[in-house]
Amino acid sequence: MTQLLYYDDAYIQKFTAKIIQNGQDDKGYYSMLDQTAFYPTGGGQPFDTGLLNGIPVINVEKINGEIRHYTSVPLQALEGTEVEGVVDWERRFDHMQQHAGQHLLSAIFADHYGFKTVSFHLGRESSTIDIDTESLSEETVHKVEEMVQTIIYQHRPITTVWPEGDSWQQYPLRKPPTVNEAIRLVIIEGIDYNACGGTHPSTTGEIGPLKVLSWERQKHQTRVTFVCGWRAVQALDEKHTITQRLSQTLSSQEHDLPEAVEQLLVKQKELEKTIEDQEQLLLTYEVKERLAEATNHDGHRLVTLTLNDRPVKTCQKLVTALTDTDPHAIVLMVVQNKDRLHVIAARGTEPHYNMNQLIQPSLSLINGKGGGKPERAQGGGEAVVTPEYVLKQLMTQLQETRKVEG
Repeated sequence: MTQLLYYDDAYIQKFTAKIIQNGQDDKGYYSMLDQTAFYPTGGGQPFDTGLLNGIPVINVEKINGEIRHYTSVPLQALEGTEVEGVVDWERRFDHMQQHAGQHLLSAIFADHYGFKTVSFHLGRESSTIDIDTESLSEETVHKVEEMVQTIIYQHRPITTVWPEGDSWQQYPLRKPPTVNEAIRLVIIEGIDYNACGGTHPSTTGEIGPLKVLSWERQKHQTRVTFVCGWRAVQALDEKHTITQRLSQTLSSQEHDLPEAVEQLLVKQKELEKTIEDQEQLLLTYEVKERLAEATNHDGHRLVTLTLNDRPVKTCQKLVTALTDTDPHAIVLMVVQNKDRLHVIAARGTEPHYNMNQLIQPSLSLINGKGGGKPERAQGGGEAVVTPEYVLKQLMTQLQETRKVEG
């Protein structure tokens, strides 16, 4: 069995060990050691990284009771030889802060509000706990943060014990251990007694600041996202930088930013409404112009258009306005936006052509897909030919359709 040095001292950063076995599985190259300070994934806490004889350790997992240290390349050391391990301390201490912070957060939610923690996940940027309540108020979150931070400032010791047999029952554990032997208890005296295999700092003071970032309902539970220690400092720095930039951009003090943003959004909506009204007015003029330029086709008004760099939605509005304005209108339109072509064929209520059938041959020219109803159809494809060529094919197809119907 590998001796777990991180249980003896979570602050060990360098160690020496002998190789028990080198191997390879579906996860990569690995080495097993007679002792290790590398923590394997477990209990919601990610694995440690670092170096073994200068080779990056990229994953550590406990498989069938064995701790496998996965390296980026095979470790060039024979079984039985000694190697040097170096733990990535920044990553390890970060995990220690987040995990200990979770203990306090879970303890306060449970003891003061009856919300038990169902699961815990320590992520790369933030951590989460799922608590067994469907609702959580901002007032409750602020009170929990205040109580947690008070305990952190008290610099309480965080200790571990390995009770023998059933002696763990003398401790007020939040839930019974999931194993029957080698039970490890993490204790914050008077606050939390928990069976836990993770790494933690020696005092609550080393957790640093704790901040709840958000909370949201997840089925019948609530997921609370939080950060501790250096992560909290970094989060504050990022938000402070953003706030400063917004203050400068909006020429407002920080406490006035919400109101300034609301005013900006109101103005934006007013401008959008003005633009929409102007676009509708321009569309009305354009409809008159397009219909005036229309040609006669079998007693109907044929409008043919090729457009470039114009939003498809705007073109669709134009087609709708043309056919709504004149029930005799037939509209054939091809729009090019960069390397894409969009084809629209529509008619008013008087012509009786099947526009869905009419556009299919043209769509095949551009490797396109689309369809619609007899009165209106559209589709898009690649700009492998010019819009003018596609429009010509549409007009030819319209002529053929007229001949067939005639």
